[in-house]
Parts: sequence; C-alpha cells; structure tokens
Amino acid sequence: MDKAVAVLGGGNGGRCMAADLTLRGFKVNFYEHPSFEESIREIKETGIIDLVSIDVSGAAKINKVTTVMEEALSDADIINVILPSFAHDIFYEEMIPFLQDGQTVIVWAGDFGSIQLYNLLQEKIPEKKVFVAETNTLPHGSRITPEGWIDYHVFAPKVLLSCLPATDTGKVLEKAVRMWPRLIAADNVIAAALSNPNPICHPPGTLLNTGRIQYSEGEFYMYKEGITEAVARVIKSVYEETLALAEALNCEVVRYEDHDFMTPSSIKGVALQAPFDTLKVHATHVKGPQSMDDRYITEDLPYGLVPMSELGKKLGVQTPVIDALINIGCVVCKSNYWETGRTLQKLGIAEMDKDELLKFIQG
Repeated sequence: MDKAVAVLGGGNGGRCMAADLTLRGFKVNFYEHPSFEESIREIKETGIIDLVSIDVSGAAKINKVTTVMEEALSDADIINVILPSFAHDIFYEEMIPFLQDGQTVIVWAGDFGSIQLYNLLQEKIPEKKVFVAETNTLPHGSRITPEGWIDYHVFAPKVLLSCLPATDTGKVLEKAVRMWPRLIAADNVIAAALSNPNPICHPPGTLLNTGRIQYSEGEFYMYKEGITEAVARVIKSVYEETLALAEALNCEVVRYEDHDFMTPSSIKGVALQAPFDTLKVHATHVKGPQSMDDRYITEDLPYGLVPMSELGKKLGVQTPVIDALINIGCVVCKSNYWETGRTLQKLGIAEMDKDELLKFIQG
C-alpha cells in the first residue's frame, strides 16, 4: 500500500497498532491530540515505539508522529480511530475539516461511534464521500508497560467490520483485510456494536466486584479473581439480551456457547486469544480495573449499554439486566449515564422506526 495508514490515539491500542503495522511494512502516521502531547513526548522525540508481540516484535520506526491532524491525514488512505468512546467528540471535531474524498475512517470497537461520525459528516462536509466503518473489537490486546514499551499479548481470531451504510462494506474490507487478514464482514454497524465483548463483560465484572476493587486499592485482576460462577451468569444474561436485540433487527452477532462463559476470563478468552494458555495470559497481563472511575464503567456502560437499552425500548425488546447494571452504575459512580451516555437522540436515530433504522444502516 503506497499511501500511509493513519492511527489516531496515543493509548495502548493506538501505539500497538502503529508499531505492529510499521514492523509489518506499512507507512504509519501516528497522531495524538495536542491536549495529550506530553503522553507521547518520548515517541515524538525518537519516532520509535518498542513492541513485544506474539507476532512481530522490535523497535518500530514510525513514519510520522504528530499532534497536527492535517499532517496525519494528508497522505492517508485508511484512518484508524483507536480511542475511548468518550474521546470521540474531540477527535472527530479535529478530524473532519481535513478529510478527503475516498478516505476511509474505521472506528475500532466503535460502540456505535460510526453512526455519530457519519451524521457529523453529512452535516459538515456532505459534498465529500468518506467511507465510515466500525469494528466490534481491536485486532489485538495490549498494555503499556511501566518501562514504556507495548506488550501485545492476545489477538482477535476474527474481527467484525461494517460500513455505514452496509452496502459500502465490501469496498472497505477489500483494502482493510490487507492489513488485518482476520477481518470479516458484519451485517451492519449495529451488529458490530452489539458484538463488542467489552460492554458485555466489563460492567458486570466491575460492578459486582465494587467492594473488592475499592478495598484492594488497585490490586485487582478481573480475569483471575473477579469472574466467578455467579458473575458469569450475569455476563451471560447481558449477552442474551444483546442477542435478542440483534434478532429484532434481523442481524447476526458473534455467537458464544454456554461453556465459553464459564471460565475466569469469560468470553474475552474467546474474543481475544493467546497462542498458548489464554486463561493464564488474561489473568496475569490484564490488571484492573483499579477504581470505579475506569473505562470498564465510564466507557462500556454509558457508550455500550445505554444505547443497547434504548434500542431495546425502540424495538420492544426487554433488557432488564442491562437496565439494572446502568442504574447501579449511576449510583456507584454518582453519574447519570442515562443522560450523559450515547443516547439514540445523540446518535440521530431516536425518531426512526425499525424499518427506517434498517434502511439507514443497510443502505
């Protein structure tokens, strides 16, 4: 691929993708918002991200490291947005003025974020054809170590991707699969969002361990001690409610068997695997959450579960466990996620009936 690949977001996921693609021969423009420039200061100075991977490891010399959005996007074909969902707004605002005809934006583990971006593009630059897609998960699981290098310890055996509208999916998949061969088409962007394992696992695993997390003051490993048989039953109930939502929209989501839930890593051990002893890798490499002010709640509940609950109300699907987790999370975190979360009103689809919604996402 002659053109660059842009990676927006300087967290562990963005750093891992930038380094991994670079080491596999792609030209990568790595961008972090100016507000977080200090977090990538050393990478800007050296141009290097050190990656220890289950695939290709080494010191990745990044093509371009910048906090100037125009520089990141000017020569890019595919633009990868790898951010917590609560950071989408600020990055979308910076990105939209510099998008060009024919470019593709992929929102990784989008949590319905592709719908928000698509509507913003229709409002602000309707004259440009920009392909918008989202996935159900990142292609890899990684952490930034205390030493500053990236530990890429698990991979996704399959990643669902859909464009909005879904009629564009084939065009984008043809290009994107060159970088990530495990990408497959999802029915639509809502099917991709409903297949994200994080909102299914993280809020139950966190909220049902609130006392332990607070008492331990950060010494907590969800995938070693937090998912017991009782917690697994709650996770499975959330999953079953997402299945009901998908069935109401006549679309397919990632399917799990009953036994997939009955391990300390639950379905995350299926969605993200290690070459050997996946359960041990999840248990030892993934520490946290360390407090209740963690993405496991502040992202996965308001940006994952809230739109699911509202979809249920629109489609006539009961979501009692999802609703209960949202209500408990609001109390535990002293936040009204029903208002601050990613509501259907904010997504611009609140007034659509089922047929209109299906036409919107399918094309």
